[in-house]
Amino acid sequence: MAERKRFEQLLRPAYEARAGVVWAFASVWMFGITIAFNASKPALLGCAMLALVMGALRIFAARRLLFYKLALSGKPVVVMPAIRMRDAMKDLQDNLWLGWGYRWEPRHTQRAFEVMKRDLNEIYPPSWWLKWIGRDDPRKAKGLPWIHGLDMGERDVVLPFDTLKGHCAVVATTGAIKTRLAALVIFQLAMRGCCVIVIDPKGDKDLREICRQAAVLSGDPGRFLMLHPAFASESVRLDLIKNWDRVSQVASRITMVLDSQEADNFKEFCWMAVHRITNAMKYVGRRVSVYTLKTAMESRSAVEHLTSLALKKFFGEDCPQLQDALERQVNALAAQASGRNPPKGIVETGSIELTAMIKVFQEMVPEHEDDARQRGLPVKPEELRGLVAILEANREWFGKMIISITPLLTKLTTDDLRDLLSPDYDDIDDPRPIMDMKRIVEGNHIFYLGSDTMADESVGRAMATMVLADAASVAAEIYNYEEPGHARRREIHIFNDEAGDGLGNPAIQLANKGRGAGVFMWFLFQTFSDIVDRFSGNVHRAKKLIGNVNNLIVAATQDPDTMNLIMDKLGETSILIQGQSTGIGSKTEDVGLEFSANSSTNISERDREIFPRSLLPSLPDLHYIGLFNRGELVKGRIPVLTARGHEQES
Repeated sequence: MAERKRFEQLLRPAYEARAGVVWAFASVWMFGITIAFNASKPALLGCAMLALVMGALRIFAARRLLFYKLALSGKPVVVMPAIRMRDAMKDLQDNLWLGWGYRWEPRHTQRAFEVMKRDLNEIYPPSWWLKWIGRDDPRKAKGLPWIHGLDMGERDVVLPFDTLKGHCAVVATTGAIKTRLAALVIFQLAMRGCCVIVIDPKGDKDLREICRQAAVLSGDPGRFLMLHPAFASESVRLDLIKNWDRVSQVASRITMVLDSQEADNFKEFCWMAVHRITNAMKYVGRRVSVYTLKTAMESRSAVEHLTSLALKKFFGEDCPQLQDALERQVNALAAQASGRNPPKGIVETGSIELTAMIKVFQEMVPEHEDDARQRGLPVKPEELRGLVAILEANREWFGKMIISITPLLTKLTTDDLRDLLSPDYDDIDDPRPIMDMKRIVEGNHIFYLGSDTMADESVGRAMATMVLADAASVAAEIYNYEEPGHARRREIHIFNDEAGDGLGNPAIQLANKGRGAGVFMWFLFQTFSDIVDRFSGNVHRAKKLIGNVNNLIVAATQDPDTMNLIMDKLGETSILIQGQSTGIGSKTEDVGLEFSANSSTNISERDREIFPRSLLPSLPDLHYIGLFNRGELVKGRIPVLTARGHEQES
């Protein structure tokens, strides 16, 4: 026999309450008669007790319906001081607290569709009653508070940290939840001693203060580090190109930051240019930074100057045997300089000495080890081969080769950014500390980067992407050189607010491969289109990034593409649909039976979205739907965490 389907009717009038009142009145009436009249007291008292029990049962049955309607009126916003959050963390152990809520089950989907059939006046309690008990009128609220009230009880939403290894995406429209959620999570991570890196394009002051307060309450105010172009005097100096073991890593890091619309073959030319310049800078002992790279390759004359330094070192230290040949070549070129046409077979430069060094280097320095041993000379260093190859090419080719690199390097060295992102280690008059991503990670710092994208979008994006590229380099070093156990103990949480401003190859690399190095990514964005636009309309690359995210937190959103993406992840469930039909008929052939009537009720199952799509734009602020651990669906709400609570208490 098929199991009978149960259909909840929680929005009907509470008829049990009326019956309970009547039974209670009957009980009082019986007690009154027992006292007032000389009647059979045992019988009357028995009836009074029976009426009292029946009244209690009916009131208890009505209580569920009344509390359900009260729950639908929503919950007030909670403002929580940071110090209170710190004290509560003692009981959280190895878990992350994400406010209050409940696990969303098919019964909540059923209730949601039933509520959506009704007017708000049928759903919410009367306004006078809400005012009498001190509740705000939900009819005037932003969004639909009844969504959270579909379950009459809520509990703490606690997420084990192991589930965060799959990264997390937070999708919400402006002002819904993103910054407040980031503050809540960042504070807990910082208090646990994790390394936290926050990339904030807006420069939100509350978020920055939460990061600072977390360091203070953790007992080490020095853990907080800030870099913000608008507050250069309060910022640390960050060396973006310090952590590398091979020269190729510098070239790869710089070209990773290039806009995704650049052609792959053009990026390869840029990579080659950066690699050759960096190789030469390493050879002459010049520190590699964003600024020194820019000055070394921003023009052909700059490359000639670097080549001259490198060749002088080579002929002075590594190959002094060719000094006489070099002097003869300089004299020969000087004698020929008065001619109208330059000699054939030489590289034209702005210096006779440099031209002579290149000619001697090309013609007299051996190419192979065997030839070098026979002649007693060193082999041509790879560092110099690349430089000479650059100058051998025509000037137009060189200009095309660096046309994408130099604008990027210029963006990162304008105004105060020159000292902030290319620090001078020899400047003893600058008290600001010099940091790099490796030191930030090893010191478990709380690093806040205000990229100030609103003031300068292109520079802000370049800064954010370079920081992520440096973080990817540190993650690679953890993979290569640290013990696996140590890497698992370390937690590096990177928050990318307004993720569209900082997305690129470094972010994808960290999302794809950062888990084993203890890197956890938090992507905060408004719509799926933000990611697609950042990848120049490449939907597949955008979906590739989202596909590497196992945890999803969704607040109010109105973008159709974003809702489609969310619905695909959440899936469907079955709900019960109740149908009613009535009919009235008349007949003329049967005397006395002119009229007929029929009525029927049927219940059937239908497949529906487990969380109705139409409710996504109506989620109140600070409310969310969370898909965790690839299957657990949670409806939750968070408090407003404020750093001012500590000041008030103190």
